Amino acid sequence: MSLNLRYLIAARYVRSPKSHSVINIISGVSIVAMAVPVAAIILLMSIFNGLEDMTRDQFNAVDPDINITPRQGTTFPIGDIDGERLRSTEGVEAISFILEQSALVEAKDKRAIITVAGVDDAYTDVIPIKELLIAGTFTTSLDEADCLVAAQGVMYDLDMLNTSSIGQRLRLYAINRSRISTLLPVGGYTRRELPLTGIYAPKVNEKHSTIVTSLRAAQELFNYPERASSVEVRIAEGADAERVAEALQSVAGEKFRIRTREQSNSIYRLMALEKWGVFFIAMMVMLIASLSIVGTLVMVMIDKRDDMQTLRTLGATRRFVCDIFISEGRLMALISLAIGLLIGITLTLAQQIFGFVGIDAQTLLINAYPVRLSLVDVALTAVAYALISYLVINITVRAVMDKNNA
Repeated sequence: MSLNLRYLIAARYVRSPKSHSVINIISGVSIVAMAVPVAAIILLMSIFNGLEDMTRDQFNAVDPDINITPRQGTTFPIGDIDGERLRSTEGVEAISFILEQSALVEAKDKRAIITVAGVDDAYTDVIPIKELLIAGTFTTSLDEADCLVAAQGVMYDLDMLNTSSIGQRLRLYAINRSRISTLLPVGGYTRRELPLTGIYAPKVNEKHSTIVTSLRAAQELFNYPERASSVEVRIAEGADAERVAEALQSVAGEKFRIRTREQSNSIYRLMALEKWGVFFIAMMVMLIASLSIVGTLVMVMIDKRDDMQTLRTLGATRRFVCDIFISEGRLMALISLAIGLLIGITLTLAQQIFGFVGIDAQTLLINAYPVRLSLVDVALTAVAYALISYLVINITVRAVMDKNNA
Protein backbone atom coordinates (compact mmCIF):
# COMPACT_ATOMS: atom_id res chain seq x y z
CA MET A 1 0.00 0.00 0.00
CA SER A 2 2.81 2.40 0.92
CA LEU A 3 4.53 1.62 -2.39
CA ASN A 4 1.39 2.45 -4.36
CA LEU A 5 0.91 5.64 -2.34
CA ARG A 6 4.46 6.75 -3.08
CA TYR A 7 3.97 6.31 -6.81
CA LEU A 8 0.53 7.97 -6.68
CA ILE A 9 2.03 11.06 -5.04
CA ALA A 10 5.02 10.94 -7.40
CA ALA A 11 2.72 10.71 -10.43
CA ARG A 12 0.76 13.66 -9.09
CA TYR A 13 3.96 15.69 -8.84
CA VAL A 14 4.93 14.78 -12.41
CA ARG A 15 1.52 15.80 -13.83
CA SER A 16 0.66 18.77 -11.69
CA PRO A 17 1.91 22.30 -12.50
CA LYS A 18 4.70 23.62 -10.29
CA SER A 19 4.60 26.96 -8.49
CA HIS A 20 7.08 28.28 -11.02
CA SER A 21 6.24 27.57 -14.67
CA VAL A 22 9.92 27.42 -15.57
CA ILE A 23 10.19 24.17 -13.62
CA ASN A 24 7.58 22.61 -15.92
CA ILE A 25 9.59 23.71 -18.95
CA ILE A 26 12.84 22.38 -17.50
CA SER A 27 11.14 19.08 -16.64
CA GLY A 28 9.99 18.69 -20.24
CA VAL A 29 13.43 19.57 -21.56
CA SER A 30 15.13 17.05 -19.27
CA ILE A 31 12.74 14.30 -20.40
CA VAL A 32 13.52 15.07 -24.05
CA ALA A 33 17.25 15.32 -23.28
CA MET A 34 17.16 11.81 -21.84
CA ALA A 35 15.04 10.44 -24.70
CA VAL A 36 17.31 11.64 -27.51
CA PRO A 37 20.37 9.50 -26.55
CA VAL A 38 18.13 6.44 -26.26
CA ALA A 39 16.78 6.98 -29.79
CA ALA A 40 20.30 7.69 -31.08
CA ILE A 41 21.67 4.45 -29.60
CA ILE A 42 18.88 2.40 -31.19
CA LEU A 43 19.62 4.02 -34.56
CA LEU A 44 23.39 3.59 -34.28
CA MET A 45 23.19 -0.05 -33.23
CA SER A 46 20.71 -0.76 -36.04
CA ILE A 47 23.02 0.87 -38.60
CA PHE A 48 25.92 -1.28 -37.44
CA ASN A 49 23.67 -4.35 -37.65
CA GLY A 50 22.75 -3.41 -41.20
CA LEU A 51 26.37 -2.83 -42.20
CA GLU A 52 27.33 -6.16 -40.67
CA ASP A 53 24.59 -7.95 -42.62
CA MET A 54 25.66 -6.20 -45.83
CA THR A 55 29.31 -7.14 -45.27
CA ARG A 56 28.39 -10.72 -44.42
CA ASP A 57 26.29 -10.99 -47.57
CA GLN A 58 29.14 -9.69 -49.72
CA PHE A 59 31.79 -11.95 -48.19
CA ASN A 60 29.54 -15.02 -48.33
CA ALA A 61 30.25 -15.18 -52.07
CA VAL A 62 34.02 -15.45 -51.58
CA ASP A 63 34.58 -16.76 -48.04
CA PRO A 64 33.67 -20.29 -46.88
CA ASP A 65 31.67 -20.94 -43.73
CA ILE A 66 34.62 -22.84 -42.26
CA ASN A 67 38.26 -22.96 -43.36
CA ILE A 68 40.71 -25.77 -42.58
CA THR A 69 44.43 -24.99 -42.91
CA PRO A 70 47.64 -26.70 -41.75
CA ARG A 71 49.22 -25.41 -38.55
CA GLN A 72 52.71 -25.88 -40.01
CA GLY A 73 53.62 -24.71 -43.50
CA THR A 74 51.37 -23.49 -46.30
CA THR A 75 50.39 -26.82 -47.87
CA PHE A 76 49.68 -30.37 -46.78
CA PRO A 77 49.32 -33.78 -48.47
CA ILE A 78 45.67 -34.36 -49.30
CA GLY A 79 45.96 -37.86 -47.86
CA ASP A 80 46.68 -36.41 -44.39
CA ILE A 81 43.04 -35.54 -43.90
CA ASP A 82 40.04 -37.84 -44.31
CA GLY A 83 37.77 -36.06 -46.79
CA GLU A 84 34.98 -38.62 -46.47
CA ARG A 85 34.81 -38.22 -42.70
CA LEU A 86 34.74 -34.44 -43.13
CA ARG A 87 31.82 -34.73 -45.57
CA SER A 88 29.91 -37.05 -43.24
CA THR A 89 30.32 -34.77 -40.21
CA GLU A 90 26.98 -33.55 -38.91
CA GLY A 91 26.19 -30.07 -40.17
CA VAL A 92 28.56 -30.24 -43.17
CA GLU A 93 26.93 -29.77 -46.57
CA ALA A 94 30.00 -29.75 -48.85
CA ILE A 95 33.79 -29.50 -48.76
CA SER A 96 36.37 -28.48 -51.36
CA PHE A 97 40.16 -28.86 -51.48
CA ILE A 98 41.99 -25.68 -52.52
CA LEU A 99 45.59 -24.98 -53.53
CA GLU A 100 46.31 -21.24 -53.45
CA GLN A 101 49.65 -19.61 -54.27
CA SER A 102 51.01 -16.47 -55.93
CA ALA A 103 52.02 -16.44 -59.56
CA LEU A 104 52.63 -14.16 -62.57
CA VAL A 105 50.07 -13.88 -65.35
CA GLU A 106 50.90 -12.61 -68.81
CA ALA A 107 48.76 -11.70 -71.82
CA LYS A 108 50.17 -9.94 -74.87
CA ASP A 109 52.51 -7.31 -73.40
CA LYS A 110 50.78 -7.01 -70.02
CA ARG A 111 51.77 -8.76 -66.79
CA ALA A 112 50.41 -8.86 -63.25
CA ILE A 113 51.13 -10.58 -59.95
CA ILE A 114 48.05 -12.57 -59.02
CA THR A 115 46.83 -15.39 -56.78
CA VAL A 116 46.06 -18.70 -58.45
CA ALA A 117 43.44 -20.81 -56.70
CA GLY A 118 43.24 -24.42 -57.83
CA VAL A 119 39.88 -25.88 -56.90
CA ASP A 120 38.21 -29.27 -57.21
CA ASP A 121 34.82 -30.03 -58.74
CA ALA A 122 32.96 -29.39 -55.45
CA TYR A 123 34.11 -25.78 -55.22
CA THR A 124 30.87 -24.29 -56.57
CA ASP A 125 28.94 -26.26 -53.91
CA VAL A 126 30.93 -24.44 -51.22
CA ILE A 127 31.34 -20.96 -52.72
CA PRO A 128 28.49 -19.48 -54.84
CA ILE A 129 30.98 -17.94 -57.26
CA LYS A 130 28.71 -18.53 -60.26
CA GLU A 131 26.49 -15.73 -58.97
CA LEU A 132 29.40 -13.31 -59.50
CA LEU A 133 30.03 -14.09 -63.17
CA ILE A 134 29.86 -11.10 -65.50
CA ALA A 135 31.05 -12.89 -68.63
CA GLY A 136 31.46 -16.47 -69.86
CA THR A 137 30.91 -19.51 -67.65
CA PHE A 138 32.56 -20.91 -64.56
CA THR A 139 34.55 -23.82 -65.99
CA THR A 140 37.93 -24.92 -64.66
CA SER A 141 38.22 -28.00 -66.85
CA LEU A 142 36.63 -28.83 -70.19
CA ASP A 143 37.00 -32.28 -71.76
CA GLU A 144 39.97 -33.01 -69.49
CA ALA A 145 41.58 -29.71 -70.52
CA ASP A 146 42.26 -27.15 -67.80
CA CYS A 147 40.74 -23.65 -68.02
CA LEU A 148 40.82 -20.34 -66.16
CA VAL A 149 38.21 -18.07 -64.58
CA ALA A 150 39.63 -14.65 -63.70
CA ALA A 151 38.52 -11.86 -61.37
CA GLN A 152 37.75 -8.56 -63.07
CA GLY A 153 40.70 -6.97 -61.25
CA VAL A 154 43.08 -9.31 -63.09
CA MET A 155 41.46 -8.58 -66.44
CA TYR A 156 41.66 -4.87 -65.75
CA ASP A 157 45.39 -5.12 -65.06
CA LEU A 158 45.82 -7.05 -68.31
CA ASP A 159 43.71 -4.54 -70.23
CA MET A 160 41.32 -7.34 -71.21
CA LEU A 161 38.18 -6.45 -69.30
CA ASN A 162 35.73 -7.19 -72.13
CA THR A 163 33.64 -10.11 -73.34
CA SER A 164 35.93 -10.67 -76.35
CA SER A 165 38.60 -11.87 -73.91
CA ILE A 166 36.68 -15.12 -73.36
CA GLY A 167 38.53 -17.92 -75.15
CA GLN A 168 41.88 -16.14 -75.21
CA ARG A 169 44.83 -17.88 -73.59
CA LEU A 170 46.68 -16.55 -70.55
CA ARG A 171 50.19 -17.57 -69.56
CA LEU A 172 50.91 -18.39 -65.91
CA TYR A 173 54.39 -18.46 -64.40
CA ALA A 174 55.33 -19.85 -61.00
CA ILE A 175 58.60 -20.68 -59.25
CA ASN A 176 59.60 -24.29 -59.82
CA ARG A 177 60.62 -25.35 -56.33
CA SER A 178 62.28 -28.52 -57.59
CA ARG A 179 64.62 -26.68 -60.00
CA ILE A 180 65.21 -23.27 -58.40
CA SER A 181 68.86 -22.21 -58.15
CA THR A 182 70.25 -18.98 -56.81
CA LEU A 183 73.30 -19.32 -59.05
CA LEU A 184 71.53 -20.17 -62.29
CA PRO A 185 67.86 -19.04 -62.07
CA VAL A 186 67.20 -19.61 -65.78
CA GLY A 187 64.54 -22.27 -66.15
CA GLY A 188 63.64 -22.10 -62.48
CA TYR A 189 59.98 -21.53 -63.18
CA THR A 190 56.95 -23.44 -64.41
CA ARG A 191 54.83 -22.14 -67.28
CA ARG A 192 51.26 -23.01 -68.17
CA GLU A 193 49.13 -21.50 -70.93
CA LEU A 194 45.38 -21.95 -70.41
CA PRO A 195 42.23 -20.57 -72.04
CA LEU A 196 39.96 -18.08 -70.25
CA THR A 197 36.36 -19.30 -69.86
CA GLY A 198 34.85 -16.69 -67.52
CA ILE A 199 35.21 -13.42 -65.64
CA TYR A 200 33.73 -12.80 -62.20
CA ALA A 201 33.32 -9.64 -60.16
CA PRO A 202 33.58 -9.98 -56.34
CA LYS A 203 31.34 -7.54 -54.49
CA VAL A 204 33.88 -6.91 -51.76
CA ASN A 205 36.84 -5.72 -53.79
CA GLU A 206 37.01 -4.47 -57.35
CA LYS A 207 40.80 -4.97 -57.30
CA HIS A 208 40.46 -8.64 -56.32
CA SER A 209 43.31 -10.36 -58.19
CA THR A 210 42.60 -14.10 -58.25
CA ILE A 211 42.50 -16.59 -61.09
CA VAL A 212 40.60 -19.81 -60.46
CA THR A 213 41.63 -23.01 -62.23
CA SER A 214 41.47 -26.73 -61.62
CA LEU A 215 43.23 -28.26 -58.62
CA ARG A 216 45.23 -30.45 -61.00
CA ALA A 217 46.48 -27.46 -63.01
CA ALA A 218 47.53 -25.60 -59.85
CA GLN A 219 49.37 -28.65 -58.52
CA GLU A 220 51.30 -28.92 -61.78
CA LEU A 221 52.00 -25.18 -61.94
CA PHE A 222 53.36 -24.98 -58.38
CA ASN A 223 54.91 -28.45 -58.41
CA TYR A 224 52.77 -29.55 -55.48
CA PRO A 225 51.47 -33.00 -56.55
CA GLU A 226 48.63 -34.33 -54.39
CA ARG A 227 48.82 -31.34 -52.06
CA ALA A 228 46.41 -28.58 -51.03
CA SER A 229 46.66 -25.42 -48.98
CA SER A 230 43.20 -25.53 -47.38
CA VAL A 231 39.85 -27.25 -47.18
CA GLU A 232 36.84 -24.98 -47.47
CA VAL A 233 33.60 -26.11 -45.88
CA ARG A 234 30.00 -25.13 -46.38
CA ILE A 235 27.68 -25.91 -43.48
CA ALA A 236 24.05 -26.90 -43.74
CA GLU A 237 21.38 -24.24 -43.34
CA GLY A 238 20.57 -23.69 -39.68
CA ALA A 239 23.72 -25.45 -38.44
CA ASP A 240 25.85 -23.76 -35.80
CA ALA A 241 29.26 -22.93 -37.28
CA GLU A 242 31.04 -23.10 -33.91
CA ARG A 243 29.72 -26.59 -33.14
CA VAL A 244 30.48 -27.86 -36.64
CA ALA A 245 34.01 -26.44 -36.35
CA GLU A 246 34.53 -28.33 -33.08
CA ALA A 247 33.34 -31.55 -34.70
CA LEU A 248 35.64 -31.00 -37.69
CA GLN A 249 38.58 -30.36 -35.35
CA SER A 250 38.15 -33.80 -33.82
CA VAL A 251 38.15 -35.32 -37.32
CA ALA A 252 41.07 -33.32 -38.73
CA GLY A 253 43.28 -33.58 -35.67
CA GLU A 254 45.72 -31.15 -34.09
CA LYS A 255 47.80 -30.81 -37.27
CA PHE A 256 45.07 -28.58 -38.72
CA ARG A 257 43.56 -25.25 -37.67
CA ILE A 258 39.77 -24.91 -37.98
CA ARG A 259 38.34 -21.40 -38.24
CA THR A 260 34.86 -20.07 -38.96
CA ARG A 261 34.27 -17.19 -41.36
CA GLU A 262 34.18 -14.72 -38.46
CA GLN A 263 37.48 -16.07 -37.09
CA SER A 264 39.20 -16.06 -40.49
CA ASN A 265 38.14 -12.60 -41.57
CA SER A 266 39.23 -9.82 -39.22
CA ILE A 267 36.64 -7.40 -40.65
CA TYR A 268 33.92 -9.08 -38.58
CA ARG A 269 35.86 -8.61 -35.35
CA LEU A 270 36.63 -5.03 -36.34
CA MET A 271 32.96 -4.25 -36.94
CA ALA A 272 32.00 -5.84 -33.62
CA LEU A 273 34.60 -3.74 -31.81
CA GLU A 274 33.37 -0.60 -33.55
CA LYS A 275 29.76 -1.37 -32.70
CA TRP A 276 30.37 -1.91 -28.99
CA GLY A 277 32.84 0.95 -28.88
CA VAL A 278 30.13 3.26 -30.19
CA PHE A 279 27.69 1.75 -27.70
CA PHE A 280 29.89 2.55 -24.70
CA ILE A 281 30.60 6.05 -25.99
CA ALA A 282 26.85 6.52 -26.35
CA MET A 283 26.47 5.32 -22.75
CA MET A 284 28.77 8.14 -21.66
CA VAL A 285 26.63 10.61 -23.59
CA MET A 286 23.56 9.14 -21.92
CA LEU A 287 25.20 9.52 -18.51
CA ILE A 288 25.93 13.19 -19.20
CA ALA A 289 22.39 13.72 -20.51
CA SER A 290 20.99 12.08 -17.39
CA LEU A 291 22.50 14.88 -15.33
CA SER A 292 19.73 17.13 -16.70
CA ILE A 293 17.30 15.24 -14.52
CA VAL A 294 19.43 16.12 -11.48
CA GLY A 295 18.62 19.82 -11.77
CA THR A 296 14.96 19.05 -12.35
CA LEU A 297 14.68 16.88 -9.24
CA VAL A 298 16.51 19.44 -7.12
CA MET A 299 14.14 22.21 -8.23
CA VAL A 300 11.08 20.00 -7.69
CA MET A 301 12.24 19.09 -4.19
CA ILE A 302 12.79 22.76 -3.35
CA ASP A 303 9.39 23.61 -4.83
CA LYS A 304 7.71 20.90 -2.72
CA ARG A 305 9.34 21.72 0.62
CA ASP A 306 6.01 22.67 2.16
CA ASP A 307 4.52 19.36 1.01
CA MET A 308 7.45 17.53 2.55
CA GLN A 309 6.84 19.24 5.91
CA THR A 310 3.14 18.47 5.73
CA LEU A 311 3.83 14.79 5.04
CA ARG A 312 6.30 14.61 7.93
CA THR A 313 3.69 16.24 10.23
CA LEU A 314 1.16 13.60 9.16
CA GLY A 315 3.57 10.88 10.24
CA ALA A 316 5.45 10.09 7.04
CA THR A 317 8.96 8.84 7.63
CA ARG A 318 12.02 10.41 6.07
CA ARG A 319 12.47 7.31 3.92
CA PHE A 320 8.87 7.55 2.68
CA VAL A 321 9.34 11.18 1.59
CA CYS A 322 12.67 10.29 -0.03
CA ASP A 323 11.04 7.44 -1.94
CA ILE A 324 8.37 9.80 -3.30
CA PHE A 325 10.95 11.90 -5.10
CA ILE A 326 12.93 8.84 -6.17
CA SER A 327 9.69 7.48 -7.64
CA GLU A 328 9.08 10.79 -9.41
CA GLY A 329 12.54 10.62 -10.94
CA ARG A 330 11.93 7.04 -12.05
CA LEU A 331 8.63 8.00 -13.65
CA MET A 332 10.33 10.81 -15.55
CA ALA A 333 13.06 8.39 -16.63
CA LEU A 334 10.44 5.85 -17.70
CA ILE A 335 8.68 8.48 -19.81
CA SER A 336 12.01 9.42 -21.40
CA LEU A 337 12.82 5.77 -22.07
CA ALA A 338 9.43 5.14 -23.69
CA ILE A 339 9.73 8.25 -25.89
CA GLY A 340 13.32 7.41 -26.86
CA LEU A 341 12.51 3.79 -27.71
CA LEU A 342 9.45 4.83 -29.70
CA ILE A 343 11.41 7.40 -31.73
CA GLY A 344 14.40 5.10 -32.27
CA ILE A 345 12.34 2.06 -33.29
CA THR A 346 10.06 4.12 -35.55
CA LEU A 347 12.95 5.79 -37.37
CA THR A 348 14.81 2.49 -37.73
CA LEU A 349 11.80 0.64 -39.13
CA ALA A 350 11.04 3.55 -41.47
CA GLN A 351 14.59 3.43 -42.84
CA GLN A 352 14.51 -0.35 -43.02
CA ILE A 353 11.25 -0.40 -44.99
CA PHE A 354 11.35 2.78 -47.04
CA GLY A 355 15.07 3.66 -47.15
CA PHE A 356 14.61 7.41 -46.70
CA VAL A 357 18.33 8.09 -46.19
CA GLY A 358 20.15 7.22 -49.41
CA ILE A 359 23.75 6.26 -50.01
CA ASP A 360 26.05 6.15 -53.03
CA ALA A 361 25.00 2.94 -54.78
CA GLN A 362 28.17 2.80 -56.87
CA THR A 363 30.42 2.42 -53.88
CA LEU A 364 28.47 -0.01 -51.69
CA LEU A 365 26.07 -1.57 -54.19
CA ILE A 366 23.04 -0.39 -52.22
CA ASN A 367 20.63 2.52 -52.52
CA ALA A 368 20.02 3.33 -48.85
CA TYR A 369 21.80 3.03 -45.53
CA PRO A 370 21.33 -0.57 -44.37
CA VAL A 371 19.69 -0.97 -40.96
CA ARG A 372 18.40 -3.92 -38.97
CA LEU A 373 16.49 -3.58 -35.72
CA SER A 374 17.58 -6.05 -33.06
CA LEU A 375 15.42 -6.72 -30.01
CA VAL A 376 18.59 -7.64 -28.11
CA ASP A 377 20.00 -4.16 -28.74
CA VAL A 378 16.71 -2.57 -27.68
CA ALA A 379 16.67 -4.60 -24.45
CA LEU A 380 20.35 -3.86 -23.77
CA THR A 381 19.79 -0.13 -24.28
CA ALA A 382 16.78 -0.16 -21.95
CA VAL A 383 18.72 -2.02 -19.24
CA ALA A 384 21.71 0.32 -19.51
CA TYR A 385 19.41 3.35 -19.37
CA ALA A 386 17.60 1.92 -16.33
CA LEU A 387 20.89 1.37 -14.45
CA ILE A 388 22.21 4.86 -15.23
CA SER A 389 18.97 6.62 -14.30
CA TYR A 390 18.61 4.51 -11.13
CA LEU A 391 22.05 5.52 -9.89
CA VAL A 392 21.70 9.20 -10.81
CA ILE A 393 18.22 9.58 -9.31
CA ASN A 394 19.01 7.78 -6.05
CA ILE A 395 22.25 9.66 -5.47
CA THR A 396 20.61 13.02 -6.26
CA VAL A 397 17.55 12.63 -4.04
CA ARG A 398 19.47 11.26 -1.05
CA ALA A 399 22.09 13.98 -1.32
CA VAL A 400 19.44 16.72 -1.34
CA MET A 401 17.58 15.14 1.59
CA ASP A 402 20.79 14.88 3.63
CA LYS A 403 21.77 18.46 2.87
CA ASN A 404 18.40 19.85 3.91
CA ASN A 405 18.02 17.45 6.87
CA ALA A 406 14.60 16.62 5.52
